[in-house]
Amino acid sequence: MPNADSLAAIAQMHLIQTVDDARAAGDPFKLPGWLRTQHDADFAALSEADSHTALTESDRAGGSQTARAALDKLEGLAKDGYNFITAIRSTQITAAQRLQTFTAYGWAAGKLGRFGDARVIGLSRLAVQPQPDLQLAWKYPADLVADITAQLAIFDANVEDKMLGDRETATKARDTKLELAASSLAQVRFYYCSASRDTDQTPELAKISFQPKRAAGTVDHAKPKKPATGASPAPPA
Repeated sequence: MPNADSLAAIAQMHLIQTVDDARAAGDPFKLPGWLRTQHDADFAALSEADSHTALTESDRAGGSQTARAALDKLEGLAKDGYNFITAIRSTQITAAQRLQTFTAYGWAAGKLGRFGDARVIGLSRLAVQPQPDLQLAWKYPADLVADITAQLAIFDANVEDKMLGDRETATKARDTKLELAASSLAQVRFYYCSASRDTDQTPELAKISFQPKRAAGTVDHAKPKKPATGASPAPPA
């Protein structure tokens, strides 16, 4: 299974490290030593397991020229997405928001990094997700998403499973580490919620790519409501 979930977790865990490193001693949101140690260990273990999966995925994909061609195009499209986020004007996005956007799309630390086959597929899977927590101006353009979707379809239709045994073993190991990482992420979120009276509405959650809970009765004006089934849209004012 391509590693979009593990890629997203790795990017978020790296963001948590970056934010926590910048917090001064005494900051109520600075992670306690035991939790930071656990988080870092799970982050390192998941990164290693994911890299191993990338190696077996690379061997697996090499058997089909059509799949290989799709992967090559997907790598270029992934870089287009990275460049799009980089090019968002500073008047439209803060440095912290840009890093959060990179994180949502799987770019750990906001850097290109190395491209193995599984990472290309993981980045591509994340690219076609709706990303509901991002502002529209920060999301990948529709034409880019359409191109990535098309190449993913070609890859999925033509990939060969010559390395199935090795891939299944590596994937099982990665998924085990991903479960532990998800546990650490949940604990970090819970710690942030317990660090102030704002609980799960604290804006600090957004700094580590968690969505703060909205106050009851508030409306997200960035997301237009869909009309009820059978209802006509409201006439213009």
